[in-house]
Amino acid sequence: MRWKTFAPAAAGLALGGTLLVGPSAGADPSGVRMDSVTWKRSCGTTYKGWMANNYARTVKAGGGTCQGDAWVRVYWAGGWSSWEHHARDIEVRLPGVARSQHKGCADCKVYTLP
Repeated sequence: MRWKTFAPAAAGLALGGTLLVGPSAGADPSGVRMDSVTWKRSCGTTYKGWMANNYARTVKAGGGTCQGDAWVRVYWAGGWSSWEHHARDIEVRLPGVARSQHKGCADCKVYTLP
């Protein structure tokens, strides 16, 4: 499992806390309601995105011939985090995630939750 830890920053915002990014598995253990989206790119690959109040995740579920990574970012503490990506599975964990965005390549269509 690959994890990346860093302090997020956005122009004009003081964002404290730690952002953990990496591939992962499992569902939200707290039982909090989750929003989700599933889409298929024109190259035939299916992607899935999830969001709860403490994380967001995008998975490249398979099929097709797409070369694009799974991408995710979150709206947290008044601003959007930077985009993070991984070849198969990427997750961002932060308390108080308000929204999330998911995509299947750097310049692909963006899906926003909720």
